[in-house]
Amino acid sequence: REGEESRQGGMTGTELLAICRWSVTVFASRLVRVAAGDANLPLTCHACTYLFRPSRLPTPFQSAERFLPQACNCTGVVGCKFPGGGPGRLQPCPVEVEAH
Repeated sequence: REGEESRQGGMTGTELLAICRWSVTVFASRLVRVAAGDANLPLTCHACTYLFRPSRLPTPFQSAERFLPQACNCTGVVGCKFPGGGPGRLQPCPVEVEAH
């Protein structure tokens, strides 16, 4: 049932669906760039370390998702926007919000 906690780390079905949707979007954007022969695409990509792995992503995911890369926008030889290696979770980049 939607909204119930799954047996996987207390995540809801909605959270898992959001993780899958985000992972597919990032992965597909990289595949499009590979298929197009993008010369700016780095040879190494660390995104695979985080895609489809709830234990490596911030929780709650839905509130952190907007601070994560929404597509593969890496450039240059070592320009992957995802941190490489390490046993920890992917940390969202805090963006300062302008006070009105």
